[in-house]
Amino acid sequence: MIINFLNSYIINLAIIVATIFGLYFSSLKHYLTNDEVEVEFIEPSAKLKISFSTEIILGLFIGLMCFFISMNRIPVDNMRSVDVRYLPVYFSVYYGSPMTGIVTALTLIGTKSIEYYFFEALPSEIINNVAITIAILIISILIDKKQMKPKKAILTCLIYTIIIRFFLATLVLFKDLNLELMIHFCLHSLVFSSLFLITGWLLNNAIIISERIHVYRTSSVFDSLTGAYNKESFYFFLDIAYNQAIHENKAFSLALIDFDNFKEINDTYGHLVGDKVLSEVASSFQSCSKKFSSLQFFRIGGDELAIIWKQEEIPSNYFKIINTKLKKLEIEKDFDNDLLSLSIGLVHLSPQQKSEKTINVKQIFRLADEALYEAKKAGKNQVIEKNITI
Repeated sequence: MIINFLNSYIINLAIIVATIFGLYFSSLKHYLTNDEVEVEFIEPSAKLKISFSTEIILGLFIGLMCFFISMNRIPVDNMRSVDVRYLPVYFSVYYGSPMTGIVTALTLIGTKSIEYYFFEALPSEIINNVAITIAILIISILIDKKQMKPKKAILTCLIYTIIIRFFLATLVLFKDLNLELMIHFCLHSLVFSSLFLITGWLLNNAIIISERIHVYRTSSVFDSLTGAYNKESFYFFLDIAYNQAIHENKAFSLALIDFDNFKEINDTYGHLVGDKVLSEVASSFQSCSKKFSSLQFFRIGGDELAIIWKQEEIPSNYFKIINTKLKKLEIEKDFDNDLLSLSIGLVHLSPQQKSEKTINVKQIFRLADEALYEAKKAGKNQVIEKNITI
């Protein structure tokens, strides 16, 4: 009996945890892909916005898993075994969305109704299936709207669920209610509660760890002010572009970008405005960069930016678009947008077959830096281009 109990308990726990992990990380992957937030920080425990079709698909999957969970009940005594099929309904709302929870609940009700139809279940079974599933769904949606913290949310749902189950059990078994049934209900609730709480604890801690890892990753890869890749990432991606050029015969280009009047901006308007200028200009680059999937944008110093293109030709209108955007930026009420000008050193690197490949990454950076210096020396607010074979 104990072995059967442990086997069923662990199997149910594993199925529920795996199912909700699948929900959360599928939502996270979809969110990152569609919203392109690889350049942003994800706030811990933030609600992931996913498409309607994804909500439906995830809800159907979780609902089917609820049905399979109902086929693996947990034996506690000689009476009715514990059925924890309702737990994923709560988690599908809390870690997914109300729509995901609704689809999960409807799928569970539908699949169990089909089972009851073919196996001629008692009316109490049918009522219990619909009533408890809908009750947990409503409670979960209300908890979601109040944006409760994980611990408070799961305790709230658990308390209300036990109350509702006790009420339904009392209503159905009122005439036959005795001490043995009360003990059975208490054991039933204890097992149900323990599985609910352990599942919630495992999921919450695992997701918190995942989110912290993401924050650490983004803090080591991205610049916190602008959201652009940072200097360390720049050298990493420059190495990749260089190695692809050498080994895969792929051309790429490197642009080093410097503000012409950044010191004057800081001296005139203060460093807070200077930070806002950097952030707004970086946003302009990033919004423009979305049209060109082959480029990556970096902040490599105080007011120094960089772009790496993995293609043979630079879009000729790219920097023209940027200059137009800069003139339209709204920084401060009295801010002079004429101060927003950039000098750019740009090198185009083309691999040449049977060459000795004598140039290295440091030399490529130096050449782009020299082109930038020439742009500054020639009067600023311009692009100096160089073509190099490697």
